[in-house]
Amino acid sequence: MSRVFRPLFLLRNTQFLRLSIVFFACLIGLSAFSAARAEYSFCNKSSYALTASIGYVEEGRMITRGWWPLRAGECKVVITDNIQPGRYFVYAEAIPGHRGPLRAWSGDRSLCVENESLFTLRDQDVCQEDPRRQRDFFAVEVKKDNEGSWKTEFLDERNFDVYKAEVAGVQRLLQDVGMNIKNIDGNLGRATQSALRAYRTSRGLGDSGLYDDALIDRLIQDANENDEKLGFFFCNATEFPVWSALARSDQVGNYASSGWWKLEGSECAKVIRGALENDRFYVYAVMDLGDKDVPLVGGAKDFCISNVQFDAQAGLDCVDAGFTEVSFRQVDVGTEKAFTYKFTPDQFNPEFAVRKQPLSEESDTDE
Repeated sequence: MSRVFRPLFLLRNTQFLRLSIVFFACLIGLSAFSAARAEYSFCNKSSYALTASIGYVEEGRMITRGWWPLRAGECKVVITDNIQPGRYFVYAEAIPGHRGPLRAWSGDRSLCVENESLFTLRDQDVCQEDPRRQRDFFAVEVKKDNEGSWKTEFLDERNFDVYKAEVAGVQRLLQDVGMNIKNIDGNLGRATQSALRAYRTSRGLGDSGLYDDALIDRLIQDANENDEKLGFFFCNATEFPVWSALARSDQVGNYASSGWWKLEGSECAKVIRGALENDRFYVYAVMDLGDKDVPLVGGAKDFCISNVQFDAQAGLDCVDAGFTEVSFRQVDVGTEKAFTYKFTPDQFNPEFAVRKQPLSEESDTDE
């Protein structure tokens, strides 16, 4: 029987062709799998570093999950299951280290969260009596033709793409930590690179005008640490829960009141972010003894409150507007940029209080 001999190079080329066909077939399969991958993702196209949360119905029960940190320009998968059409709820807020009022992407559906940690909550009754554990989520209608995936984008006024959002986020953080940044425009120009060099040098991180994820995380850490040192804090120095309220003035000296912040025994909460701009505030609280409520005494000025969470604007007639009028204690903070007010047991005891008198220096404590 005759034997056919093939040139060695032809055999090798044939094997290479077969391997190539298998390789490209695998690539096509992987591409098809990737295109059909089921997931819900968040994409931060704003100039703010965010933490985000999601709510959805599962087996007839509302579930909330969070917090996912998102650098500016970062996208992240938050659900890896097949995404069913219907209504989802989303909330995001900027990190506390950003200057100015808290920026939030919110709506009108109040749902429960944990304030300090990653969480999955399957019981929406756990926060009914604690407004600080509630956030106002916005609704997202996932369409039927979503192919199992959906993406929610967080935008700000500049409508950045992902890359420009990342650069703008670096610019905003540099501004937050005190570097010389005038414009948050998403352009990595000379001024931004100079600020990056100055920041790196001040922290012993070299002198490069570039950035990476590690540097962004360091900027976020520094901005948040700066914020922790500023603001107005309530601390509960009693063994019982305390519901607290605050009145502060606007730029023209008109006072508005708001509440409630619930403080468990020995718990503290920040009620004003950033450096304090006023030299005087007014505080009120109710101690919850279970079978009765004991109000703070020794007030100096009357303001509006309500039985539920409230914001009462300046100049209201409390009764006509459906509020109750009570007397708040006066707190003078002078030029301090941070101040801590402690609720102590004696402040709820009429025997130790002098009505309509400013708070004494002994009770006016800070850290």
